[in-house]
Amino acid sequence: MSEPKPTYLVIDQRPLPGEAKKPAELIQVTGHENLSLAARRSITLLWHNAHSQGIQENKDYTIEISDLIGSRHKGYEIVVESIEALMKTLVTVKHTDGSTTRVQFLGGNDLDAPDRPAGTLTYSFDKRLTKILSNSTIWGKISFPVLLSLSSKYGISLYENAAQLSGLDHKISHTYTLDEFRTLLGVETDKYPSYGNLAQKVIKPAVQEINALADFHISVAPIKTGRKVTHIRLGWWKKNIDEIKSAFQELQQPKVGRKARITNTVSYVLDPMPSVRKTTRHSLKSDVIDED
Repeated sequence: MSEPKPTYLVIDQRPLPGEAKKPAELIQVTGHENLSLAARRSITLLWHNAHSQGIQENKDYTIEISDLIGSRHKGYEIVVESIEALMKTLVTVKHTDGSTTRVQFLGGNDLDAPDRPAGTLTYSFDKRLTKILSNSTIWGKISFPVLLSLSSKYGISLYENAAQLSGLDHKISHTYTLDEFRTLLGVETDKYPSYGNLAQKVIKPAVQEINALADFHISVAPIKTGRKVTHIRLGWWKKNIDEIKSAFQELQQPKVGRKARITNTVSYVLDPMPSVRKTTRHSLKSDVIDED
């Protein structure tokens, strides 16, 4: 009789410098459609900071506000907006057993406290969320340089989901319904209603950035039922050494001019994975062009 496999909790992991081990329950969420780019980044930053201080129920965590601002202009105002949004947002956390729990992203904090030490924020997580995170066993490895370099909120959500999936040894792709994929990206219900518009305005720029900056490639391929796109296949594969070096070099470059640089490189946007790219490249690109 074989012994049961050991369980590795996310809270017991020790991330390498420059990365976060983010629980799947914080990656695979729903209800984040109205969260901004800064707010979605802040989720990972606040989790990582709390993780480094030890996740416990009813515990307060302290973070330097400068760590949430980064290099952005009007940084403090953006932090205030992000914290308030995270306090007001109810999300549905998906558990590995298929069940769900609705919780706030962020609990109490001292953002408006008159005696708050300058330059710091003390915050907490809802006790229900703390319990979920304390028992999490699946995570994604999130690179801070990539996280802080992505320029769209949809790109943040796609990158973090792909980062979790890219760590799997037994799987190289996953198929979603179109509605599931929109939810994964956190696309608002009334925005980009047609697949063609979604592909050009949301998916294509997000995939281009991820492929230019991350240490893995992704592909996004539409699947039709009749003439309508009904499903999306997300694929991923590791970069070779030269590609990783190229991504690292791009991360060192200023953001100014990045769009021009990465759009001139080979991209796998809306193309299948390497093993099938040659036989179906034209048909998949036609799918995007023909979709109303």
